[in-house]
Amino acid sequence: MIAAEQVFFAAVVAAESVRQQSKAAAAVTYAFNPANLTTYRTALSDADNVYFTAVNAALNTSNLPLGNLGFGGPLGMSNWCSLQGMA
Repeated sequence: MIAAEQVFFAAVVAAESVRQQSKAAAAVTYAFNPANLTTYRTALSDADNVYFTAVNAALNTSNLPLGNLGFGGPLGMSNWCSLQGMA
């Protein structure tokens, strides 16, 4: 079970990395220009959807029970402890 949790954790970290990169790219495109606000908000929503899809796929693949790391929301916005030291 520990190996499955570590694989799942690595997948969540990778998904969060992609999410953060997508949000950074969206911020550059937005450039605080009100004309780009709708595109920016859509990009943020899309990044979150991709994150949750990846976490759910990793969870389904790992066969771990519900309630593991990743279900508290994106790691940067969660009040859960960081498990970066496990990687």
